[in-house]
Amino acid sequence: MGYEIDVAEVSTCVWRRARRTARRLTRLYDRALAPGGLTAGQFDILANLFSASLTRARRVAIGELAERMGMHATTLTRDLGPLVARGLAVRVTTAADRRVRLVELTPAGREALKAAVPLWREAQRRVERELGPEAVQTLSASLDHAFARLAEGPA
Repeated sequence: MGYEIDVAEVSTCVWRRARRTARRLTRLYDRALAPGGLTAGQFDILANLFSASLTRARRVAIGELAERMGMHATTLTRDLGPLVARGLAVRVTTAADRRVRLVELTPAGREALKAAVPLWREAQRRVERELGPEAVQTLSASLDHAFARLAEGPA
């Protein structure tokens, strides 16, 4: 085929490093949240639903929530399944447009989130201890900057 692969070049890939770090962080948060019966991804969804409920009429469109979370609506819909099955969130449609799917945090979901917050805080403290507060602040700012600048679309 004639393709040349420069291993040194590939090893400096930003995406590979970000994914590797994200996997490690996900495992750390998953372990911390396990006693509360949630994964890190589920905690994130519940926290975003809670946030949306404070600024809107309790319900948020799945597409809007997915965009806020930086994920595809189909992935969010799949990830919502276990939360809906456990009664922590509910999917609804509007009478005005049945194609629009809304999601809402239930009282049980609010309680599960409330119970998980101390576990999440401990994971946050561990990350800060391991990395140092300045590194956490710098990393968070860099990640927010990258998210804002790297718009969806073709590469």
